Amino acid sequence: MSVKVPPKGTRGVRFPRFLVRLGSRFTPGMFRRRPSRTSGGIRTLMLETRGARTGEMRHAILGYLEDGPDGWLIVGSLLGASRQPGWMYNLAKDPRGTVEFYGGERVEVAARTLHDAEREAAWKRLAVEAPEYTKYLEKTDREIPVVRLQRR
Repeated sequence: MSVKVPPKGTRGVRFPRFLVRLGSRFTPGMFRRRPSRTSGGIRTLMLETRGARTGEMRHAILGYLEDGPDGWLIVGSLLGASRQPGWMYNLAKDPRGTVEFYGGERVEVAARTLHDAEREAAWKRLAVEAPEYTKYLEKTDREIPVVRLQRR
């Protein structure tokens, strides 16, 4: 299992880092209080990773698609920003993490970036089941990665 972080783009939506830092403090509590969905209506999970530089636990609420009985697809869209999301760097350093679903179920996972035909198939599926993500492709020139989380 490995996660590769594509290069940063030259254009994209502004996504201030201070909002990420501020939001990450409240993420676990907000997620556990009520079920949430993305703006496009897909279910969310909370990904827990170890910070690549700090070693501290980090949390991100992400939309996902189920991919078989023990797999989930997540997208490194960051709303179409020119940079990759922080959780991508965390998984690149250590592809192990934990996902939590609303209701408290926690699953240890290993992550890997999809490439070539797998990535193309995932984007075709996303276009149908979660079209909000395909809109982000138009907002940035960077490669938006698709990551598969697999139960360990």
